[in-house]
Amino acid sequence: MLLKQGVGLEVLQTKKFKDIGISIRFRSPLDEKSACVRSLLALMLCDRSLRYDTKQKMSMHLDALYGASLNAQTMGYGASHVVDIRMKVINPKYCDNVNLNEEIFAFLKEILFFPAIREDVFIEAKKMLEAKIKRNIDDPAQYSISKALKLAGEGTPLAISSLGESEICQSITLQDVERAYYSLIHEDAVDILICGDVEEQKVLDYVKKYLDFAAREINLLTYYAVKSDVKNRFVEENRNISQTNITMIWFSDTMIVDDDYYPLRVGNAILGQYATSLLFQEVREKNSLCYSIFSNLISYDGALGVTTGIDKQHSEKTIALIKEQFERMVNGDFSDELFTVSKQMIVNSLRASNDNMASLIALAYQNILLSRRDTTQDIITKINEVTKQQVVDAMAKCRLKMTFLLTKR
Repeated sequence: MLLKQGVGLEVLQTKKFKDIGISIRFRSPLDEKSACVRSLLALMLCDRSLRYDTKQKMSMHLDALYGASLNAQTMGYGASHVVDIRMKVINPKYCDNVNLNEEIFAFLKEILFFPAIREDVFIEAKKMLEAKIKRNIDDPAQYSISKALKLAGEGTPLAISSLGESEICQSITLQDVERAYYSLIHEDAVDILICGDVEEQKVLDYVKKYLDFAAREINLLTYYAVKSDVKNRFVEENRNISQTNITMIWFSDTMIVDDDYYPLRVGNAILGQYATSLLFQEVREKNSLCYSIFSNLISYDGALGVTTGIDKQHSEKTIALIKEQFERMVNGDFSDELFTVSKQMIVNSLRASNDNMASLIALAYQNILLSRRDTTQDIITKINEVTKQQVVDAMAKCRLKMTFLLTKR
């Protein structure tokens, strides 16, 4: 539902949950500095406001709202950066406060339109963000994935962390955050998603009363197929770690809206998404080279990644085996049984997502980004219609761009 130009509302009515979930998503172009500043801003918005100007006041008010939760996160969707402000609260039907929903929207108005963007809150949030970034760097597996994406996607949104970089974080000023806040409130694409047993008209009334965003012009690229002149680069880096990590990146030349996206999705499942996959069976089970290995689609960027942790002495053999399984996909060298089982695994996962509030909100947001109205059943139908030859054709379009090896010093 379009409330104003650039501002939308999606109400997902369901009786499956005792809670009501609210997700307010602000979307803007993804670039290195703004991603970091917006991650800092997200932490500040959920920390304090002008009215609830201490942590204690915030905590006490959330307790008064029957233990409502409030959090924020930042995400990359292809060439877009998204700040997600989330709340979850018990349905008023299960408590003695019939005005609880209105109180929740009134609280959201306080934190979004009257934030405490001041020096002490800024300094504290900056320390928290730097600690988050450091944790990602200190985690060898996470660092390996981030570095491989950065190297493979150099000069593209794929290379940019939605959380931010340490060097940028250190240079951010309070004035940077103030400018980012103005942009978020007045210029970002805004989507308000509500999930639970609610009345649409009442929700609409509360949104118009408390979340009255102004109209804004939106011309924003989100999904794309990443391209690069990089040709099968190999990069090795040494660190003081106990286990070697491998991350390999392919560019799929397939956008999430393309006809061959669902064949690619099935191909990813056959290659390495589940325990039935080629990578899991060949690299882990038959050769005992790793504890876990998996492949993953980076759908909004049109990329595919494989990652695993191994002993350093097995790195060449593991890389060769990963490439071999990919070639098997291109050559159609996988059984009809594996093809069928992999499709069924995807279908089972999709059906299970109908019982998860976060998954329902994620699907609704994906529909907004892709300008469509697909249900879970629509996606299941598309998965079931995929043929083996379509999988082969989709995988044949993929090109290996980066092999990143993080080894023990």
